[in-house]
Amino acid sequence: MHKIVSILCLFVFKIVIIAQVPITLNNVNMPGANDTLRYTNAQITSIGNYTQTGANFNWNFFNLVDINQGVRTFKSSFQTPYSFYFLALNEYGEKIADTLGAGPITITNYWNYYKKQTSPVNAFIADGSGMTFSSIPVPSYFSDKDELYIFPMSYPKYDSTTFKFSTITSSLIPITYSKKGYRVTLVDGWGKIITPYDTANCIRLITTQYSKDTIKTNFGGFSFPIGFNNFQRSYQWFTINSKIPFLEVTGNLVGNNFTVTQVRYRGYKKLSAPPPPPPPIDTSLEDMANSNYLSIYPNPVKDKLWISDFVSNKFLIEIYDISGQLIKKQSIESSDLNRFIDVSEFNIGLYQLKISQNQKVNWFNFIKTN
Repeated sequence: MHKIVSILCLFVFKIVIIAQVPITLNNVNMPGANDTLRYTNAQITSIGNYTQTGANFNWNFFNLVDINQGVRTFKSSFQTPYSFYFLALNEYGEKIADTLGAGPITITNYWNYYKKQTSPVNAFIADGSGMTFSSIPVPSYFSDKDELYIFPMSYPKYDSTTFKFSTITSSLIPITYSKKGYRVTLVDGWGKIITPYDTANCIRLITTQYSKDTIKTNFGGFSFPIGFNNFQRSYQWFTINSKIPFLEVTGNLVGNNFTVTQVRYRGYKKLSAPPPPPPPIDTSLEDMANSNYLSIYPNPVKDKLWISDFVSNKFLIEIYDISGQLIKKQSIESSDLNRFIDVSEFNIGLYQLKISQNQKVNWFNFIKTN
C-alpha cells in the first residue's frame, strides 16, 4: 500500500511540474521613462505559421530572416518638446519621425504620447501626439482615449474599447486628420516563444483596430474631406520583461482578408542555434529509461545522479529543462570512479538527460527533489 501511495504521489508531482502557469502583465510591464528598446525587422516571408495558438503552446520563430534593426526610445513627458501639453507623471513620449509629409504639408518633430493610468480603467493608453508645423507646436489629443492594453492582462481575456482622435483645426494648418472607432483585444494563448533573440515565457494576443479615418484639406477657404476605413490587426507575443512585443506581426484587414505588412521581434539576433526540441515527456508510472544497457539512479534524485553499465570509453552528458534549454553539459570517462552528475543546485522539477556515445543517443527523464 505504501508503494502504491508513493507511486501516485510521484505521478501527481510530475503532472504539477509539467503544468505551467500563464504569465500576467500589468502597467509596470509597459514602457517607461528612459527605456531604450531594441528591435529587429524581419522578412515577412520568413514568419511561417503565426496563427496557431493555444494554452501551454510552443511557438518557434527561430528561422526569421533579419532585414534591419531599430530602437524605440521612451522619455518622460517632461523630457520631450511638448511637455507643456502632456503634463503627467505617468505620461511618456516616443519620437516617431523628424519629418513627415512634403511641400506645404510638412510636419516635423513628430511624437506619440502614452500614459499609464489606473482610473477610470487600469490601462496603457494612447493619449495624443505632438508635432510642429511652420515652427508652431501642434498638440493633438484623444478625446476618447485608446486603451491599447487593459490590465491585468492574462489568458484568457477579451476587451473591447472605443477611441476618438483629431488634430486641431486652425486656419494656419492646411490639413486635419481624425479617426473614430473601436479596438478589440483577445488574449488567446500562452506558453513559450523562440526568436533569433531569445526564448521566453509569453502570452499571445490579437488586437484589431476598426477605425473610420478622415483627412480634411483646407485651401482658399474650401474644405475637402476624404473618409476611409482603416482596419488594422496585430498578433503580439508579450513577455514579462520585453515591454514592447517580443514578436509582433501587423497588417491590414479588409473583410476577412489579413495582409501582413510588418514583422519585427524584440532585440537583436543573439542565438546561434535554436534550442534542441526535447522528446515528449512520458508521464507513465513506469521507468522512463529508453536504453536496456544504461541506467540512472536514484530517480527522483536529490544531489547525485549516478550512471551505470558503461559500455563505451566516453560519454557526453547534456541536461535540458522542460522548455528544452540546455542547462548542463559534461563528459564522463568509463575509467572515472565517480560516474555521477551533480544536480544539487538544480531547481525542483522535471529534467531530461541526453547521453551520447559512439554516435548513439539515449534519453532519460528524471525528477529533482529537495
